[in-house]
Amino acid sequence: MRVIRKGFTLIEVLVVLVVLGILSGIAIAKFVTTKEAAYLASMKADLRNLAIYEQNYLIESQGSYFAGNGAAQGFVSTPGVTISATTDPGPPPSWHAIATHDKTAKTCSITTSGTSAWDIDCP
Repeated sequence: MRVIRKGFTLIEVLVVLVVLGILSGIAIAKFVTTKEAAYLASMKADLRNLAIYEQNYLIESQGSYFAGNGAAQGFVSTPGVTISATTDPGPPPSWHAIATHDKTAKTCSITTSGTSAWDIDCP
């Protein structure tokens, strides 16, 4: 006569735990890279917004850019992002800026080439 088995064997439980461990390891790795990409995206967005502030300031000040974090001009960066802009008197006058985030070691920079052309780089 056969005994009816109720439950799982130890081997079946261990196999399920190993598979779940592998899947969670993959998911956690994807989550970490997604967070890093979000930090970089917020820095890039702030640099783009700063570039627009710089263009508007150039028009209003008849040919000069501002330096610093832009707070005096009304620019507010995303929480956790710090921006530092530097002006180059020229000729022609230009500016560049660096953005950092307090939750990543990576930095993004923006360089200008003309009044309305810029390049954002996040190595």
